[in-house]
Amino acid sequence: MRLLTILAVATLAAGVYHYRRQLGRTRETRQARSNDRLAEAVRSATAGKTSRPVAVRCVRGVATLRGTLPTAERDRVLAAALSVPGVVQVTSLIETDEAIGDLGPMQSAIATGP
Repeated sequence: MRLLTILAVATLAAGVYHYRRQLGRTRETRQARSNDRLAEAVRSATAGKTSRPVAVRCVRGVATLRGTLPTAERDRVLAAALSVPGVVQVTSLIETDEAIGDLGPMQSAIATGP
């Protein structure tokens, strides 16, 4: 009788372990798909606003933009990315063509939505 009880508990524990492990994978897959959809929405919103390509990466509502643009285009791209539903923050790693003060061409910034 004890042996059957031990086997039943071990089987139940193994089932719970595998169920939770699979559940975690499903969440990761959903999050990755959500990040990909958001990145594609940001790419679509910024497509007509630049003369050069801008790399977009999204993780949990934070859009990170990389590339080299003129200052005016950079500002339009950042505004367009921040206006996309689901984007809560935009991290700009966009380099500008013009050097500004002692900082040089690399200007980084973070903008957050309402």
